[in-house]
Amino acid sequence: MNDKRRKFLLQTGGLTASALAANLSRWGIEAANAQSGPAYQALVCVFLFGGNDSNNMLIPYTDYAQYAAVRTAASNVAIPQSQLLQINAPSKGKMYGLHPSFGPLQTVYNAGKLALVANVGTLIAPMTKADYAAGINRPINLFSHSDQQNAFQGLLPSAAIHTGWGGRLADKLVVANSGAAVPTVVSATGSNLFNAGRNTAALVVPQNGGVAISGQGSDAISTARMAALSGILALPTTNQVIQGATSVLQSALSANAAINPVLSAALPPVIQTAFTVGGNQLNTGIAQQMKQVARIIDARTALGVRRQVFFVGMGGYDTHSNTVTNQTNLFNQLAPALKSFYDYTVAAGVDANVTTITMSDFNRTFIGNGNAGVDHAYGGHSIVMGGSVKGGDLYGTFPQLVVKGPDDSGSNGAWIPTTAVDQVGGTLAKWFGVVPTDVDYIFPNLANFSVRDLGFMS
Repeated sequence: MNDKRRKFLLQTGGLTASALAANLSRWGIEAANAQSGPAYQALVCVFLFGGNDSNNMLIPYTDYAQYAAVRTAASNVAIPQSQLLQINAPSKGKMYGLHPSFGPLQTVYNAGKLALVANVGTLIAPMTKADYAAGINRPINLFSHSDQQNAFQGLLPSAAIHTGWGGRLADKLVVANSGAAVPTVVSATGSNLFNAGRNTAALVVPQNGGVAISGQGSDAISTARMAALSGILALPTTNQVIQGATSVLQSALSANAAINPVLSAALPPVIQTAFTVGGNQLNTGIAQQMKQVARIIDARTALGVRRQVFFVGMGGYDTHSNTVTNQTNLFNQLAPALKSFYDYTVAAGVDANVTTITMSDFNRTFIGNGNAGVDHAYGGHSIVMGGSVKGGDLYGTFPQLVVKGPDDSGSNGAWIPTTAVDQVGGTLAKWFGVVPTDVDYIFPNLANFSVRDLGFMS
């Protein structure tokens, strides 16, 4: 094969939504034991890349003095109590405070449609401080961005094929989405481990606008190029590798053709209205991604999908310096985008069918550093939002904010998680209607925990 032809085929496969290269090792794998269900449901995972300082996202209000005593010392990384947005956590019998940028989300919390899950992290099994010190059940490469992003997204280190829990969830939803024009998992933030299944692949769409193959157009050369590609794909072969590659590429082209009109059309009024704040349309990166998700949900009937998993992302959370200012700037983008997306689901009548959750590499240290910043830590807090969420409360166990205390893995306030990613995901999978045996396929570590359902979904 000459270099030009090889480059064309690689570009075609790489830029089509189904990520050809990621699937070359999966041919011949048996069909999934999939779930089915009567109604549309969607899970939207919002990944905050870099390690979100959730110590300043959710702050004790009743016990604020304990927080302030540490976070104002040495390097002031505290949020003043007077700026906190007070929320009640009935199950804890205490008041907490949301970051002052979270005004849009405070209203959703108070309406009972947003919950917070405390001290979530990557766990193999329940782990005490003594276990951590002895290396018992301690995950590998803690505090590493790439490793913990992969771990939070569901990496199984011992598996021959690397997959994420979003992809494994899609593996079990094949029957539910039989005949759909697009894959179950859709990413608006590129290819990530979360999207990869053993025998399913994601549709990767741009942050804004439609999808197209590199060099595709309406001119004669582009038309001839596409005709040549179609001809190549139609050629008979008995080679399993070529058959697999052909199938993947054909699926990618079909998905592109189905989704492009949805993403290229004028923004539907229901989405336009929801994302208009103060008379202006939200056009931040995270808002654009959430609009793409809303577009696809809005076209669910035309696309023939019954279950969908979306992955969006936002970077910049690696705040080793000026954490209060930098995180405030980020939250000023995140909170309005999440609230506008929720408003869209309400207006479209699908709020009970769509659940949004935030994830991140890890939390930040409770103690600040010398640059008014915070460093890599461990367990942190997550937001869960949607019409089926039992909101207005805090789930899980809030850490004891004591440096070198029972929840500190070391000496700077890196909390040992008390809730596993697997437990959060297992709760969402149950809401999705996935049977327990298949939940264990998606979250193999869940069998090590006595609580499989955290109770935040109705």
